[in-house]
Amino acid sequence: MNAAPVFERVYAGLKAMLHEGQAVPGTRLDPAPLAAQLTASITPVRDALHRLAGERLVATTSDGFHVPMLSEPDLRDLYAWNHQLLLLALRSSTRSRAGFLPPPPPEAHSADIAEALFAAIAAAANNREQLIAIERLNDRLHAVRRAELAVLVQVGQELADMFEADLRTLRGLLGRYHRRRIAAVPDIVRQVYRPQS
Repeated sequence: MNAAPVFERVYAGLKAMLHEGQAVPGTRLDPAPLAAQLTASITPVRDALHRLAGERLVATTSDGFHVPMLSEPDLRDLYAWNHQLLLLALRSSTRSRAGFLPPPPPEAHSADIAEALFAAIAAAANNREQLIAIERLNDRLHAVRRAELAVLVQVGQELADMFEADLRTLRGLLGRYHRRRIAAVPDIVRQVYRPQS
């Protein structure tokens, strides 16, 4: 059997677990139970955890792999960096309107909608490195964006407004989007640390 499909399946499964916030920050990620859960051997699980560590979705310490800890200053920095990268991408865009994507399906999760919009903004800048940086930030912020829904109101409308905005208006909306989250960081971090049922 080819090992590549097993690795990709395990990697995708672990990444989905992290995205959904199934393990709170600080949780130890033991390869043996994860291998049993993912019906795989320990080797592809370890390989996937190493890859996820390289992507900063998993932390490594002397006692193994963990879900990275998330402090309030860390989250503020992530939001600020996301905002700065998006503004940089918008400066490089030749589009006069956002219109980067068709409207998302109504059943889509707001975290997925935000990620699709932000990736599209980065892609419109025609700079592969900006796109990669935004995609990596999207991965690191996915569980946080899911937690935001318990703290912030009208997230769906906020995203819908950005889909419809011209580029000048979009810059302002992106500023407001990130300022709201930075102001709510203490509550969002508390929500991230709540175990998901």
